[in-house]
Amino acid sequence: MKIRSIYFVICLILLNCKEEQPELIYKYADKPLLVDCNLDDSKLFSEAIYSFEDILRDNYANKNPNLTNAYRTFLKESTTNTANYNTISNEHTLAVFEALKNIEGLWIVRDNVLFPNYNHNIYSCIGQNIQDDDLKTTYNALLTTNSMSMRMLKDVLIAKSSRLNTDKYFATFVALELYYSKLSDVDLSKKQPEPKESKQSNEKDPHAGHNHD
Repeated sequence: MKIRSIYFVICLILLNCKEEQPELIYKYADKPLLVDCNLDDSKLFSEAIYSFEDILRDNYANKNPNLTNAYRTFLKESTTNTANYNTISNEHTLAVFEALKNIEGLWIVRDNVLFPNYNHNIYSCIGQNIQDDDLKTTYNALLTTNSMSMRMLKDVLIAKSSRLNTDKYFATFVALELYYSKLSDVDLSKKQPEPKESKQSNEKDPHAGHNHD
């Protein structure tokens, strides 16, 4: 009986902890939906994109509203495992990440590491709505053959980075794959300012503001 009582108390504690988790405050609730896939979580996915793009502006665009260079620089860092996610995150993106983790079927956990689950409906919706024909063909071919990998997509993602300004379905894939899935181990206490040389190099990038498809 004592063991059952202990289990009962533990269950109550866990249940109460779950209920006490704060709900996500939507900072961009007044903005239009960026992705509409007839999913219950379309509002959350849109919040994730708005938050992600603000992070890019703050860290890669030096407050420049043009996201082309910011996306391009982020893609180069994230696909070569040199992005510092402690630096390029904040309390809100972590709160969005916690909400995304609660979407049923969106993630696969292996050895305590989070991976996108490409069988979730958001990924087929992305494939249906990508605007660039070449990227759409490549993406859907990888998706339907269960061959999705950054090794296969890296070069085309960087080459098509200028499309991310207007194609928010494409941007949703980038945000989930290369940003939110990497936030599990983020520690904001280790947050360091971005080196000045990095921002200066971005500002001098001759490709900034130009489309390179």
